[in-house]
Amino acid sequence: MKSNRFLRRGPALTVLVAAILTASMSHVHAQTKGTVANFTATAVNVTGAPDPLKIDLLRWSTDAEREQIFNALSEKGEKEFLSVLSKQPTLGYIWTSESAGYSVRYAYQTTTPDGGGRVIVATDKPLGSWNPQIWKATGTATANPYEFTVIEIRLNRRGTGEGKSSLFAKVTADKAAKTVALENYTAATVVLKEVKAPQKPGAATLQTGKPAGR
Repeated sequence: MKSNRFLRRGPALTVLVAAILTASMSHVHAQTKGTVANFTATAVNVTGAPDPLKIDLLRWSTDAEREQIFNALSEKGEKEFLSVLSKQPTLGYIWTSESAGYSVRYAYQTTTPDGGGRVIVATDKPLGSWNPQIWKATGTATANPYEFTVIEIRLNRRGTGEGKSSLFAKVTADKAAKTVALENYTAATVVLKEVKAPQKPGAATLQTGKPAGR
């Protein structure tokens, strides 16, 4: 009898699992389809490397949001920056090989004189929060004990480049651009290689300090 009940439930269970998987895939597809920018990269110089990383942005920070976060860091420091950052809406997600993604709370971009782009995103948690075995410093580089993550990506005019993060670089307030940024970017340790964007920097979907559709 138990065997018969199991057999009768088998097809129903299969249908239920299939429905859940289909719904999950549809949700992921909808998220990707509705994004204004996407970036893929491979992590280096951290434990777990080479670990794939993807950034999906639903919109950029507005000028008001950017000013609020910039002022928090420049006027009151990192503690207030984290407090304000954590209260911002979700602008997208950072995906690693971990079991869950990270909400992007800040997203900014601008073009560079050489026709490339500069992209800065921040989340209110350190990468590796869901898996303590990855995203730790390797080699001789000293890691910063930040309770948040700021990633700065530099792209060439073809939409490819590299990225660095607050794991190794100090977070600073860039007064010229009025944005949160990484101090002494050039000297910082690379954490993302083979960064790729589907569109060239400066394309219609990359509008400095403006939300999607505006």
